[in-house]
Amino acid sequence: MSASQPSSAPQNPLSPQGAFPAGAGAPAPGPAPSKAPKLLIIIGSVILALSVIVGVVLAVVGIGGVAGSADDLEQFPSGAGTVVAEEGDSLQIYVPEGFPPPTCDVMGPAVGEGTGQSSTTTAGGTTWVSVHSFTAEAAGEYSIDCGGLPIAVGPPVSILGIFAGIGGILLALGGGFLGFVLLALGVILLLVRRSKA
Repeated sequence: MSASQPSSAPQNPLSPQGAFPAGAGAPAPGPAPSKAPKLLIIIGSVILALSVIVGVVLAVVGIGGVAGSADDLEQFPSGAGTVVAEEGDSLQIYVPEGFPPPTCDVMGPAVGEGTGQSSTTTAGGTTWVSVHSFTAEAAGEYSIDCGGLPIAVGPPVSILGIFAGIGGILLALGGGFLGFVLLALGVILLLVRRSKA
């Protein structure tokens, strides 16, 4: 009995076992989708919400402060009257818009120099313009006589209130617009990506 002879058949160089590694024919995974649309949506939403909320609060506080100054006016149609002031209070004397500045006498416990600020406010349907001012350097009653011309006495209009009101409106509009643009751009990019999927 003869020994079996080894097969002399040639090996196929293109056989799956020797030509390609396992899994070489599978498609490569695609790149991970960009997170930019979601980031734009989140950032835009935060900017939009914060801008509107903070802007509205600033505008309300600022405008409320200016309106409060008008509510504090004491009107004296006869041109003379008495006001009660605390130590350190700065008060302005107002006349209706278009009236000439009168000569006023102020008497009280301690009358000091006023502010150089010019104020305009509206109260009782009349626009009042400041013409004189003084500081109460001691608490007490202060009498004002402006020679018969209608006057009003009150604190200066709050400059900070004006700036806060204007700044709040600008912040709400500008920041809100920027946030809306970023939010809309993120939504558009997300919809475009899903339509291509």
